[in-house]
Amino acid sequence: MKKYICYMYVVIFAIFMSSCKNADFKELESGLQYKFYVVNEDAKMPKEGDLLVLSMQYFTDYDSLLFDTKEIPGKFRMQMKNLSAVKGTIDEAFSLMHEGDSGTFLIDANTFFTHSKKTQVPLFVKHESKLRFEIKLVKIESFAEFEKQRLEQRSDEAKEEEQILKDYLSRANISVEPSLSGLYFIEQVKGNGKMPKAGNALHVHYIGSFIDGKPFDISYDRGQPLKFILGVGQVIEGWDEGISKMSEGGRATLIIPSNLAYKDKGHRDLIPPYTTLIFEIELLKVDN
Repeated sequence: MKKYICYMYVVIFAIFMSSCKNADFKELESGLQYKFYVVNEDAKMPKEGDLLVLSMQYFTDYDSLLFDTKEIPGKFRMQMKNLSAVKGTIDEAFSLMHEGDSGTFLIDANTFFTHSKKTQVPLFVKHESKLRFEIKLVKIESFAEFEKQRLEQRSDEAKEEEQILKDYLSRANISVEPSLSGLYFIEQVKGNGKMPKAGNALHVHYIGSFIDGKPFDISYDRGQPLKFILGVGQVIEGWDEGISKMSEGGRATLIIPSNLAYKDKGHRDLIPPYTTLIFEIELLKVDN
């Protein structure tokens, strides 16, 4: 009996401490709880479609860190969504903030993961629990402003790539003229076999390198050539164009600007945006 009474005291104390912990939070009808540390009442507030530059962390209800924008390179942005569909979301939290505000928000875990992140609630997070968000709204950007900045950044990166390529061609004493698309094709060994046509299956070995000479992909290391169909988009544009100039048994160097490779997107974590690539290609076989 004494053990049961002691246990009840522990439970009551835990509930009391929890309620005290959240006593200074305000609560909306949706169940979202919040408190502010910095409020800039004269600053602008976000509206649907705005891009929000955030400093943000969020934790489980037992204070385990799940996400921290400090671990993300560059600015971290989220776009403000429509509030009419589901209440109690992180967007409702954003709607309470002014530019420069900071505060703590308690948001239903199930709502956040299933609605905002469009994913399942992790197994280690209780569906009925609240996640704790520490948020500072650093800046509000209109989508038009963001697009302008992005276009300016793309322009700068494209100019930088162009200059790096120009310097490389000068250092390497490469005098061949590029094709109309910008591809540099340098034949090393002329093949004496068939020339490929669109629709042919080709077998090639290759070494892919960055312009500084560092390799990023070598088929020889895997012990078998790559097989692909020419001219149907299975490989980057620079490959389709360059290899179509070769003959079976030939070798060539392809200098491929990003507009014929992975453009402004890059490729996974392997190839950055606006990156010129160099491929040493050996055309082993052309299948009919």
